[in-house]
Amino acid sequence: MIPSRHKRARRVVRALLALPAALLLVATTATSASADVVKTRDEVWSNTDSSKCLYTISEASDGGGGGYAKGEGLASSGIPLSEACVLIWNRPVGQLKVGWQYFYWNGSTWGVCRQLMGEQRPDGTWSGYANTTKTSRMTVKADFGIAPPCGGGYYGTKTGSTVYYGGTWYGGNVPVWSGDHWVEP
Repeated sequence: MIPSRHKRARRVVRALLALPAALLLVATTATSASADVVKTRDEVWSNTDSSKCLYTISEASDGGGGGYAKGEGLASSGIPLSEACVLIWNRPVGQLKVGWQYFYWNGSTWGVCRQLMGEQRPDGTWSGYANTTKTSRMTVKADFGIAPPCGGGYYGTKTGSTVYYGGTWYGGNVPVWSGDHWVEP
């Protein structure tokens, strides 16, 4: 017969061994639809020596319960000889722009539910929202409160950002998708 103290020790050891297995199961079965936030960051432009770069960040989440969309443009400078853009590259007023579209899945296709894109130009391009102070980061976001703007379902944000450098705008034609996110009705 095993003393009760040893039985308790075995139970504790079994419980401790079961915890990593349970955590592994949760980690391997979780999906983006169960996440509170979906976000994607991508480099959308760099000059030939990677001394200047532009990143676009696109995000969708629950926000206040009815959904949240956020888009960012991040201008960065490179570390000499490393080809890594990680330093601040402040842009003068009006030289960094960002805009986003908040998409809703209707069961068969994605459609635009809301957007913050600035003004639409006659040639089909958008003006974006421009930085009003010298900065390396421009953010445009909206929290839709407690009710989803197009009803409950899957949402995602598509963000574009653009930077003015050497007399030309770069990056604006490379939209970044946040991933899809479920918002309760």
